[in-house]
Amino acid sequence: MTPLAHQKTVNAARDRRWPRRAAPPALALVAALLVGGAAPAAAQRADRIFINGKIWTADAAHPTAEALAVGGDRILAVGSTEAIRALAGPDTAVVDLKGRLVVPGFQDSHLHFPGPSVNSVRLDGLETLEAFQHALAAFAKAHPDLPWITGGGWGYSVFPDHVPDKAFIDAAIADRPVYVSERDGHMGLVNSKALAIAGVTRDTPDPPNGRIVRDEHGEPTGELQEAAQRLVSSHIPPRTEQDIYESLLQHMDEAAADGLTSVQNASWYPGSQPAYLRALAAGALKLRFHFAPMMLLREGGSPRNHRMTRPLTAEDLEPYRKLRDEFRGPLVTFRSIKGILDGTVDARTAAMFEPYVGGGTGIPFWEQDDLNRTVALYDKEGFQVLLHAIGDKAIHMALDAFEYAAKTNGTSGRRHRVEHVEVPLLSDLPRFKALGVIASTQPIFANPDATALKNFAVLLGPARASHADAFKMFDDAGAVQAFGSDWSVFDFAPLEGIYAAVTRQTPEGMPPGGWYPENRISVEAALRHYTCDGAYATFDEDVRGTLTPGKLADFVVLSKDILTIPPREIPTAKVLLTVMGGRDTYRDKEFGN
Repeated sequence: MTPLAHQKTVNAARDRRWPRRAAPPALALVAALLVGGAAPAAAQRADRIFINGKIWTADAAHPTAEALAVGGDRILAVGSTEAIRALAGPDTAVVDLKGRLVVPGFQDSHLHFPGPSVNSVRLDGLETLEAFQHALAAFAKAHPDLPWITGGGWGYSVFPDHVPDKAFIDAAIADRPVYVSERDGHMGLVNSKALAIAGVTRDTPDPPNGRIVRDEHGEPTGELQEAAQRLVSSHIPPRTEQDIYESLLQHMDEAAADGLTSVQNASWYPGSQPAYLRALAAGALKLRFHFAPMMLLREGGSPRNHRMTRPLTAEDLEPYRKLRDEFRGPLVTFRSIKGILDGTVDARTAAMFEPYVGGGTGIPFWEQDDLNRTVALYDKEGFQVLLHAIGDKAIHMALDAFEYAAKTNGTSGRRHRVEHVEVPLLSDLPRFKALGVIASTQPIFANPDATALKNFAVLLGPARASHADAFKMFDDAGAVQAFGSDWSVFDFAPLEGIYAAVTRQTPEGMPPGGWYPENRISVEAALRHYTCDGAYATFDEDVRGTLTPGKLADFVVLSKDILTIPPREIPTAKVLLTVMGGRDTYRDKEFGN
């Protein structure tokens, strides 16, 4: 059975569990009754009420409240504890918030589910080569039957002089092939066994849009950048459907525990579709998924050979139109398309106008004319286009393509997006508002850890580093900014992202005063980028993103009021309760109700 046919078999069950987007007419009546002070009719009794709290609604008309009521999957009313109590019937569950802060459910506007395999090694947060090697060796010992050791999360600061080499893995694992990606996924490091299996030698040429890093003698070091990773990854046995499904369930649990209720999946692959359909049919989805398949159906986010062999046509887009028509929410949608214009700063593959410190200007993955025509076609067909662009040249190319599409098609309101947008030209900042383009940024990228300070910033030089990941600049320019994490590159915990955006310091408070502290933003601004701005970025502002009567009951209860505590204390706050569509998707043991 095809994915689309299977979807039709679960539609009826889905609609029973998750009502369609239209809000029940009674909800507007209840809101009016509360405002007018009249007693609500019995038909509007709530399933649950949450009282005695501090409700940050993100709704400019009614920014704060004490309580809210939930009926089915919707917010029935928001107001004072006294008014909300009036909606309680004999069967209504009453939850005492005890003064805790409630905010709309967080949206991660850029991540990659179903995420790492449950049988992969995680190397995130390691600070030394010894820790890196120990983690690899311990994982290999615990998984003796795995033919390949795979995983990722390492940063350049782990290695002496920030130079990865296969010898560091060989010392830990030599008898089995190893492939572990750098934390941003644009580079991979392999051991000698993996290079031998793939047949990569000093004579292997760099593939288009990729680079085999070599030592001073011309020998491959084991570091593979961008498209060169495929030389080895193509030899790794594919994941099983069961592994993908188990990974999806586990990572959804983790996301719900961090307060996420909605995500923009900045990728989609047919092989993972059965896992989502299985979870959808079982009522097991704990997130609202907005998928963005790759721009080129066969090649991915960019042309394999740098230039298009032929222009896309409207007929080429038919598979994506079918996905868009079949999956209309509220749990799964396909409105967006993803393209990739460059690499990353850490690998010097992000496309820049001026050279990096040490040389090179990166790798643009598209020619401008091909990009213009492709973006214009998707724009004409009504798709939102997401373009990965990190370097200033790639960002400029993305904005030029969006401007070309709008002028060519006479369209507006597509809400196209630039993903990551780490090092823009200052002169390009006003274009985001002028073109209606969303800045899809990742606040955790401003965490000044060792890799950021000793590799990222050094390669850019002080002038460019001073406005890298500068979220305040987008706010000041009037752009809509949607926050995400790029998980599994970084942790998707929104509280960690908020802390980084507000302090520009590590959790340990380094460096003193913050990394380019002039680029800090307020907690409230960060919350908006994770909630109502995220909803806008996925065309959902009418149904969620604010705690407003009639909208979907997606919200989070926090242990501390992050709006009033000192910013340095934000890491001590945690999610106590996550509600998506009126049902609990996570409840901390400390939440006693």
